[in-house]
Amino acid sequence: MNRVMMETFSQRTAEGLRNYRLFRLALPPFPSFLDINVEKEVEKDRMVIFGAAEAHSSGTELDPNQVSALLQRAREIDQTFVRKAAVFPIDIRIQYQDIEHYRQQRFELLSETSYRIFDHWQDVPSFRTVAKELFSESQFSGLLHRLLSLYSIETHMLSRSIRLPNLLTMARDSVTQTISNVMENEAYTLSKSLAHTVYRKRS
Repeated sequence: MNRVMMETFSQRTAEGLRNYRLFRLALPPFPSFLDINVEKEVEKDRMVIFGAAEAHSSGTELDPNQVSALLQRAREIDQTFVRKAAVFPIDIRIQYQDIEHYRQQRFELLSETSYRIFDHWQDVPSFRTVAKELFSESQFSGLLHRLLSLYSIETHMLSRSIRLPNLLTMARDSVTQTISNVMENEAYTLSKSLAHTVYRKRS
């Protein structure tokens, strides 16, 4: 379910950016770049969710030190991403002092939420039921929006680690702000849509 959300978010972001002439003309490979970028985030989220599942199945509480270990493993995933991104005309040197504060918040929120869901899922038949027991529709939408927004902020901060082609260097601020605006708009609409799908009544 997380993969579907993140991939849909990436696709909607790419579609939204096509409305801007700069991206249509200067960045035709950008959707492909978003694809490999979101793939690494799906892998990180999977790692966090499985960590919460392991803690729950062993009957232990979430360990704050676990997040530090997850952040270190996330750096290893990042390096795989950097190697894959080498096919694009950019140079990426990730500045972790810019992004890890937001990444940590996202990991903590996802880990805590996953643990709560696993804890309630023992006694009810479906994820839909769990969600309705734990959150109102607006709370669930807000939770998804917060997760996507933290990812958007991290992506914005990551832009500081990217050396763009000369054509785009002067337009860096405009480029990154456009991406952030589109991502934030899509984060809001997608979180509302997903929450509605979970909470709508079935006939």
